[in-house]
Amino acid sequence: MAIRTYAKSIVYGGMDGIVTTFAVVAGSVGGNLGITPIIILGFSNLLADGFSMAVGDYLSSTTEENHDRSHAFKNAGATFLSFNLFGLIPLLSYILINVVNLFQHHTFWIACLLVSVALALLGLVKALITETHKGKEILRTLSVGLLAALFAYYIGQFLGYLAGTL
Repeated sequence: MAIRTYAKSIVYGGMDGIVTTFAVVAGSVGGNLGITPIIILGFSNLLADGFSMAVGDYLSSTTEENHDRSHAFKNAGATFLSFNLFGLIPLLSYILINVVNLFQHHTFWIACLLVSVALALLGLVKALITETHKGKEILRTLSVGLLAALFAYYIGQFLGYLAGTL
């Protein structure tokens, strides 16, 4: 099995896994919701959205003429695994908050750092698979992911203000 065969599903699932899960984290932090809601919402999003993405990949793959259901199923599996593996990264500092003392005081900033590294690595993987410019792909992937997180943070902050949590 060549990784290029599933490159679209891996990059698509990984990028969406990082971005949507970190958006949940950033919005929750912006809204001052606390650790428990971040973990509950983060994992709920991770599993449900990962499943949804996999089903969407399968259904979109089977709409093409001459579709191969076995290949579509493998694409869906690659999307689900990639979404969940990469999507777990934004939650790591919250999972390890009671294990690593540093995480207790800088949880969100460590999550930001882990997400930035993961986005950069995903951009590098995309560049290697597609044989495109590494720096450009890393910067593009990092920029899109962090912009989405920043947007989610401020939406969470605004909604937290309206709800009285700030």
